[in-house]
Amino acid sequence: MALDSDPFLESLETIPLADIDSGAERFRITTRSDLDDLCASIPKLGLLNPPRVLSGVSRFLMVSGFRRVAACRRLGWDRLRVGVMPSDSSPYHCACRAVGDNATQRPLNLIEAGRSLLLLERCAADGKIPPDDAGALGLPSNPGVAAKLKDLCRLPSAVQQGVIECSIPFAMAVELGRMEPALAIDLAGIFRELRIGLNKQREMVSLITEIAHRETIPARRVMQERQLAGLLQAADLDRSQKARQLRKLLRQRRFPALQAAEHHFQALRQQLKLGENIHLTPPQDFEGIGMTLSVVIESLDDIGRLRGKLDELANHPDLKRILDGKRRLFAPASADGLDEQAAS
Repeated sequence: MALDSDPFLESLETIPLADIDSGAERFRITTRSDLDDLCASIPKLGLLNPPRVLSGVSRFLMVSGFRRVAACRRLGWDRLRVGVMPSDSSPYHCACRAVGDNATQRPLNLIEAGRSLLLLERCAADGKIPPDDAGALGLPSNPGVAAKLKDLCRLPSAVQQGVIECSIPFAMAVELGRMEPALAIDLAGIFRELRIGLNKQREMVSLITEIAHRETIPARRVMQERQLAGLLQAADLDRSQKARQLRKLLRQRRFPALQAAEHHFQALRQQLKLGENIHLTPPQDFEGIGMTLSVVIESLDDIGRLRGKLDELANHPDLKRILDGKRRLFAPASADGLDEQAAS
């Protein structure tokens, strides 16, 4: 049934709340269940958009407005003004009304969009949504995009919640859908906790997968390692600190030569006796070949004093060893190549 061929058949009626069967959630697509915002606004503004119900044999079945009805019940209302759809309304007509009622009030999140597509397909006579109807309801008509949105609704609830919270991007949710459910749930928990972006999420998945392959163990075992699990539970670290240290741990385990290079560099730097005002810093994660030499000055006198120290440093054999070996230590090789260097 095309949307533009169906008139608005609902009649506005005031009915007892007790006559509404909210337990039947066939047409529910909303992911939110909290009611605080509605319980605060309804007493002040009233019910601006009446819920829609379907006239049944003995009670009214909910079509849209599940949260609104629940909020009115919490507020102690006895009666409610609703849009009543005729008992002979087709399931597809009801599904279109349910989706349209939500989509015209606010943007649907990804899970709600997937639920909408599944609902419409289940209710359509031939199991297919007319492209014009999808467009009118703000849903994608592209089969590939629609299929991915529907697949989101089949993911474990922890992953779906991450999508709803916007802590798991659409692209990552699709990747998690290809994994075994237990692994997807574990990763979703980390992403929801750390709130890192898509690129960092992908890097983490890649590191964990490569470690598991390298060590011939399940990927979940990598994530359950004591040091890693302890880091995620550390109460004295914020999300950014946890994310940085987690990345460092995973990279060190995936690329053992990086840790060896760091220890070697630190030993040589210690021999330089730089003091508190001179700092020699390697590239982050030893990627690249450039190092940073910085000085801290508080007065002009510091410049003369540090000049002598820098001249002494320029002739220090351990600095020469660092600079001569920097390409071998810090070259942006694949870490497999670095690991081979460390083993040789």
